[in-house]
Amino acid sequence: MIEPASAWEVTVSSDGERILCKAHNKEQCEHCQVDWTQHNQLATTLKQVKELPSPNTPNPVRNAQVNRLKEEGNKYFKQANYTEAIRFYGMAVDLSWSRPLWEPLAFQYVREELSPILSNRSAAHLALKNNVDALVDAEMVTRLKREWSKGWFRKGKALLAMTRFEDASEAFQTGLRFDHESEELQKALAEVDQLQKSNQQ
Repeated sequence: MIEPASAWEVTVSSDGERILCKAHNKEQCEHCQVDWTQHNQLATTLKQVKELPSPNTPNPVRNAQVNRLKEEGNKYFKQANYTEAIRFYGMAVDLSWSRPLWEPLAFQYVREELSPILSNRSAAHLALKNNVDALVDAEMVTRLKREWSKGWFRKGKALLAMTRFEDASEAFQTGLRFDHESEELQKALAEVDQLQKSNQQ
């Protein structure tokens, strides 16, 4: 992997827009073993921003936009218009993932935003019998926020729809380890047991 050189080995392009290697005036120079491409791209992104947020605060505009898209998705979900709900959840996911690198605590905000959005999208996919898509979203929730029992509930429901009873049971049990009193997880686990018994008869 090409690493950027130290400060005294670089120069700035004549237009002042890019960092280049000093010896050959190149942004990416194999001879000098430097690559300033990503740094220059980040600088370009920053220049397009009219006003940077203070160092320790999130971007309130982006947060509001993500939340608005999620709420639109929720509205369509309640109307049982799952296709449209999935579309809005998808836009919320894309916007959340697109946070710029300079934004403080970017991954923390992404984690908190995406967990409920992906959980809801998993439920919408399940309603449309898109079982694999439902499982993918639920799996991502459990990875982003392992201790949140709702993710394990969604994962279990998707696995149950795929008649993967043992895996579904394991997901529900994992959720119960994080939330011992969850009625929905207890009911779901009982449902798996009943289905397994029915299949064995």
